[in-house]
Amino acid sequence: MQMLAYGVLADCVDEYLKTGGSTSMGCMKNFDAEAIQVFGKEYLRKPTQANVDHLLQVAEAHDFSGMLGNIDCMHWEWKNCPSD
Repeated sequence: MQMLAYGVLADCVDEYLKTGGSTSMGCMKNFDAEAIQVFGKEYLRKPTQANVDHLLQVAEAHDFSGMLGNIDCMHWEWKNCPSD
């Protein structure tokens, strides 16, 4: 989960997990495969034109244009974002 949450390499968590990098990567691949199997049909599908139109309307209403096709939205301030 640390690898997913923080985007760290497998070798960065060996001390914490007391495992080798290859074991961590194997676990990550198994987790990914299971997530795709469980959630793939509903969440990992191509959007319909109606989905795209709705997302664009929501984005425009919240001044969030350009959100589709761009996963780098970290520069947007989110008022409910948890912080330390």
